[in-house]
Amino acid sequence: VDIEDIADAVPVCSYYEGYEKTGKDALLEGVYTLEDMRAVGRDKGWCPYFLARHLLLHANIVVYSYHYLLDPKIAAMVSAEVSDNSVVVFDEAHNIDNVCIEALSVNLSRSTVDASARNIARLSTSIRAARRTGEQRLREEYSRLLEGL
Repeated sequence: VDIEDIADAVPVCSYYEGYEKTGKDALLEGVYTLEDMRAVGRDKGWCPYFLARHLLLHANIVVYSYHYLLDPKIAAMVSAEVSDNSVVVFDEAHNIDNVCIEALSVNLSRSTVDASARNIARLSTSIRAARRTGEQRLREEYSRLLEGL
């Protein structure tokens, strides 16, 4: 099978391909909302998602939901591109404390806690058994050493 045949058979996004060809180095001036980005994407045949990620590198001011920066799961994907020089303005900032608490909290079910307790008990039993076996081996080895003197 020829690799070019496989590549031709795999469907591609025409907007992504258009962005890769002519939009990767685009720098837009002005203020753009997500709807504006979609319109630019439609007009130019560029993927608005990759265009927005690219433009984050060059933006002076970014206004977006604080979830994109404070939630570690989202920030790893979205906010890594924000320039160090950018000013970030949070929309709905009065909820930041709740989002921080939620993003860094873990919810455990009772069954997970119970299963963890059983596993700890099993591990503790195994460690005690290993210690007893090790102590017995050490005593036997010590006895052999004394007999050899």
